[in-house]
Amino acid sequence: MVLHVLPLLDPKPFHSAPAPPRPTPVDNNLDGYVLNSRFLFTTKIGAGTFGLIYLVQDMATGASYAAKIILADHTTPEKSRGVDAKALIQEKIHRYFACHRPLKAKELSLESVQREGGNIPAVREIALQLTVHKHPNVATIRHVLLLGELAVITLMDYFPQGDLFGNIIDRQIFQCPPPHQDKQLLMKNCMLQLIDAVAYCASKSVFHCDLKPENVMVSYNPEYRRPAHNKNVIDYGELQIFLIDFGLAMSNNLICCNVCRGSSFYMAPERIVNYNTCSLVKSLINMEEFCTDEKLRSELALKLFPTLAGDIWSLGVLFVNITCLKNPWPIANINDRQEVFHNYIVNDSSVLRTILPILRQFNQLLNSIFALNPNQRIPLQKLAHKVVACDFFNDPIEYNSQLYTPPQEFLSMATTPVSTSTDMDLCKASIRTFECPHHT
Repeated sequence: MVLHVLPLLDPKPFHSAPAPPRPTPVDNNLDGYVLNSRFLFTTKIGAGTFGLIYLVQDMATGASYAAKIILADHTTPEKSRGVDAKALIQEKIHRYFACHRPLKAKELSLESVQREGGNIPAVREIALQLTVHKHPNVATIRHVLLLGELAVITLMDYFPQGDLFGNIIDRQIFQCPPPHQDKQLLMKNCMLQLIDAVAYCASKSVFHCDLKPENVMVSYNPEYRRPAHNKNVIDYGELQIFLIDFGLAMSNNLICCNVCRGSSFYMAPERIVNYNTCSLVKSLINMEEFCTDEKLRSELALKLFPTLAGDIWSLGVLFVNITCLKNPWPIANINDRQEVFHNYIVNDSSVLRTILPILRQFNQLLNSIFALNPNQRIPLQKLAHKVVACDFFNDPIEYNSQLYTPPQEFLSMATTPVSTSTDMDLCKASIRTFECPHHT
């Protein structure tokens, strides 16, 4: 069994220290361009299949934003998919910027985007994030701009300390906090904020479906000292996290059993293997408890699973990342008999304790998350209580009734004699004979 570490990022979504802006654009870079005579593009900080992310300075206020530029047309020619697609997208956007002087974009009302954007592919992601962006653990959207017919630009809060991946692996804020900060309390602070964010999104019928360290931004203050009277685990002064990238988010609380949605390390098993056709899963789960898609009943009788259960699963993997700097498995594929996950589900749920530096309490908490049956995964409110109560570093001594001998009182027992000074001297002398000669 191979224990995989967190996947490397390519490229880093956000730099911790942006480079100074250039006065003029170079090659296909957008550095130096000014949009609407206000927003100065300074540094590219990310690129994806459908767009770019740039650091932008608001020259009117001095604020810095992360500008996410998404092409309105998501279709990509077959020959340009993969690595070349990013270069093609950057070329398209640069060509537009270069051919339009002055560079103008129409600002859209955030309220109208939230209200009407759910059915428009180009802005659906933005509409879902706007539904929940007022929560303190979701990145706030400040402006939405329409760049002709080419792209939509979303300006949201910028986080110079980067994402959770960089803070776990590079900065190791959870493994090496300063002495005045409690390591376990810092971990729980982050975990509870993640739970709170997912619970709030679910209450608004928004399910992220791609929770991973790269999609969680971090604001952390290593100088912060918790007030002595503060009994709350969550403390934004110490650390605050923010969900980003709602590109795969859904508003439907049910998801079909044959839908693969998310990132492999963090996807729940029902997103990887079709439970409807997997004989091993059917031997372990009663599939009759899941409802069927009425539209497809006559064809495949596809089962529907709770969408939130997938986000709860991803939280469990994130918790392992935070505490262990590892992933429990590369993919939760129950059909792969050579992998840790198959062994965990089929043979031994305590196997994680043999491959990860975790104790029994935390293993039990993870078991309540990593249930093969989506309906049996722990509810978020109960999960929050368990995180607060769990001790990640110390297991309590277990009570074993078979080894326990209750005390007995014997009325006929003789009174214990009081030792004389001579007896005590003899006792001390005998004890000294067992002392280490280096510690006398």
